[in-house]
Amino acid sequence: MGTNFNVGSFNAINTSEVEDKKPSNNFHGTGDDLKKKLLIFGGIIIVGVILIAVILVLFSKKTYSYDDIEKIMTSAAENYFEDHPKRLPTTESQRVEIDVDTLVASEYMKEMVTYTGEELSCSGKVTVQTNGDDYLYIPRLDCGENYITQSLKEVVTNKVVTDGYGLYEVGDSYVYRGESVDNYLKLDNALWRIVKVTSKGQFMLILDDDISESVPWDDRYNSQVGYNVGINTFSASRIKDSILENYNSKEEDEIILSDDDRSKTVAFDLCTGKRSVSDTSKDNSVECSEVLENQKVGLLTASDFMMGSIDPNCKTVVDYSCQNYNYLATSYKWWLITAVKDNTKEAYGIDSSGVAAPTTTSSYMYPRIVIMLDSNVLFKNGKGTESNPYKIK
Repeated sequence: MGTNFNVGSFNAINTSEVEDKKPSNNFHGTGDDLKKKLLIFGGIIIVGVILIAVILVLFSKKTYSYDDIEKIMTSAAENYFEDHPKRLPTTESQRVEIDVDTLVASEYMKEMVTYTGEELSCSGKVTVQTNGDDYLYIPRLDCGENYITQSLKEVVTNKVVTDGYGLYEVGDSYVYRGESVDNYLKLDNALWRIVKVTSKGQFMLILDDDISESVPWDDRYNSQVGYNVGINTFSASRIKDSILENYNSKEEDEIILSDDDRSKTVAFDLCTGKRSVSDTSKDNSVECSEVLENQKVGLLTASDFMMGSIDPNCKTVVDYSCQNYNYLATSYKWWLITAVKDNTKEAYGIDSSGVAAPTTTSSYMYPRIVIMLDSNVLFKNGKGTESNPYKIK
């Protein structure tokens, strides 16, 4: 018997089998799964990298700059003496020192190796002294050949000259002389010039910036003259009050010294003796025949102005030659502290040509303030030039 083929049935079966063997059309779904897996994998890698970085930061030794270490020493000393106030100095001539070992043992700072690393051996101490109502903390870090804290005095007095422009050794002091001298010093709020380093190692600074107002030296009624031309006695003058107000000003646009810088200034005796026009001395012997003790701010004397010039023809304060080769000569008018001895109405002022002349005290000129920096202030950086002035810590 022959076999009967059902073509319709055969075709249906084959079609079904073929359809069952076709690959599933899920390409879109497979791509989404792959993206998700890649995102998860990438996230794990990122988290891992972050964790490794955090671990490295936590367990690696932080490096500190020498400046950072000095600040740590200072802060530790301040905290120590805050807890032990009876150990602070009580007079301006007294100095109290505390070394790093004591600060470490008292748990005010960590061992020095924590900041320097084991490869560097350093020692240190902090000196404390009174400064009016403030205390001045002076850190000294000694890391041998690698680093030693320097005072400004050590840096400045290392550049003494015997001719030309620069810092001269005059007796037991150091005086800047000449037209172009690198004696610029920048404090927080103003630019200053170092006039000299005194026998006590203190720095006499004169304001370089013209940031104050023009004022009379004095404008009181003068009975000898019969007019309000002023009286040339500095201790009772208007200008004494003016410069003290400028020194203590808290007005934002008038602040000459920050609180930090003010704590580094010291009181000094102002030489207020009167000077004859014909006097030829340059050593302040005449000016310092009278003094106003323990002042925080003043003005420059006639002798100090004259010493700024290296012109040999500068023999009296009023000589035109005193403007030559003198960094103190400026293009604006300013007052000296020195009054004229020959009358009661004049003081010496520097005119816009840089020449000193007897000037009626009721005239208006700028007061170029003079201050004194402590002998132990620390050098930070700078070359003393106008573009790169000395800076202190």
